[in-house]
Amino acid sequence: MISKICFRFLTMLVVSIAQTSHSFQLRSSSTISTNKEVLLDFLATPTHWPQIVLSSNSVKCPSKAKNRIDVPLKVGDYVEEVFGLPPLLPLSVVWQCVISDVDGGILEFYSPEGVPGFADECKMIFKIEEKQNNTCDVELAMEFKPLNPIVPLGIPLLSLDNNLALKVLLPKAISEIV
Repeated sequence: MISKICFRFLTMLVVSIAQTSHSFQLRSSSTISTNKEVLLDFLATPTHWPQIVLSSNSVKCPSKAKNRIDVPLKVGDYVEEVFGLPPLLPLSVVWQCVISDVDGGILEFYSPEGVPGFADECKMIFKIEEKQNNTCDVELAMEFKPLNPIVPLGIPLLSLDNNLALKVLLPKAISEIV
């Protein structure tokens, strides 16, 4: 009886979340020992992403693009990120760099199509503020609009993945290059 009530409640919750047209936003932040230019260049170089994000399996240049992905992306450049659990659940998203402003400390990627069947209107925004003693505060905001009821269930894992990336793996990767 209780399991049926719990199941019904969870089903209603998931359906109600999925039926909303609201976007989700997840934020993570950290302090990194480096300067703003090094940090922005590192984050703007897609080949670094699988090093710092556990769910990021690989990156490649999408067929519609001609840019390189082993250097910092410039505004207008594209990258396709493969994530999830390939080959069981190979998800991908094509990101376009829409803002790359070293002076302002902003790096933004956008994907209107997002992950087909899962999410659209996806954004990945890094804000970097240089501090004293050659350190930077970095904030990652991930935004997306879920397209099915499964997506909200994965938000805790995405949040954990983002926090692990910013608080553990990014500082480790940066310390290895400076």
